[in-house]
Amino acid sequence: MRYRLILGLSLAGLGVSAYLWSAKAGAAQLMCGPVGDCATVNSSPYSEVLGVPVAAWGACLYAFIALCSGARIFAPGWRAPSFAGFAAAVAGALFSLYLTALEAFVIHAYCAWCIVSWVIVTSIAALWGTTLWREGKRSSGRSDHPVHE
Repeated sequence: MRYRLILGLSLAGLGVSAYLWSAKAGAAQLMCGPVGDCATVNSSPYSEVLGVPVAAWGACLYAFIALCSGARIFAPGWRAPSFAGFAAAVAGALFSLYLTALEAFVIHAYCAWCIVSWVIVTSIAALWGTTLWREGKRSSGRSDHPVHE
């Protein structure tokens, strides 16, 4: 069950990243709503890393997380994707936190979609971390309660 939730969250994050990426490329109009200034954030110099839009990096991150969680769903005995997906989610959460700090202290504008992405990737990291912890606890025989994934 947890890996299906991670898969769903990663697909939601992929959608947010794809939308921001298409807006950065000029293929979509960026709608931010009454809160924030997404256009300022998405056009700032910090919206690219190595010449590639941050949203494109985010889309790759979410696609990778989706692949890792899908691998765990369809090959439950294969643990390597769990560690790779968890590491990617933690890295994504930390990088998103860094970007949010840039919004607050350097750009002086917030992107609601970017904050949504940060919440999604942080939720994935937390969920994946607790899942790994529970699986480790279960495999070491320290739990009386079965965990249903």
